[in-house]
Amino acid sequence: MGDSMKKYIDCDGVILDTENGLFDEYYKLKQINPNLNKRMYLQEMDWQYWIMQAEIINDSINILKSYNPNDTSILTKVHSIKEAVAKIEYFRKHKIENNIIIVPDMIQKSQIVNAYGNILVDDSDRNLTDWKNNNGISFGFGKSESQFIQISSLDDVLNPNKLRLLLKK
Repeated sequence: MGDSMKKYIDCDGVILDTENGLFDEYYKLKQINPNLNKRMYLQEMDWQYWIMQAEIINDSINILKSYNPNDTSILTKVHSIKEAVAKIEYFRKHKIENNIIIVPDMIQKSQIVNAYGNILVDDSDRNLTDWKNNNGISFGFGKSESQFIQISSLDDVLNPNKLRLLLKK
């Protein structure tokens, strides 16, 4: 495990449960208005409210705070500038000092940062596959069925001793 290895942590589904119920309102509105555009819905929604009401997953905020913020970045896809601002403000309000890297939802994370030899923790197999295909190290989060090594706590990757054990698998 070299000092140059970077760790990237996804937000949605890893740090915050922003996905639970995200599309419930959209599908209700879609029944009333079949022409409703999903992208427009996501761009116009109240992201400040949505992010603030999201549950913290497995004490992730406190775990992030307990490690050097320079060792790990938050790498998060967004559907709009409003969502990006809401996430940044949320993390800063909660005293998270890690870098926050915003990825437009139409672009792969590996196109924004170099995956080669670096770690991604994500709940999306699509993101993890792309990362692996770009010579990165992929760890799944919170799924029982996946081709990737699964972790259930950010401590598994942020703690150097636990990470060493994972990398041996």
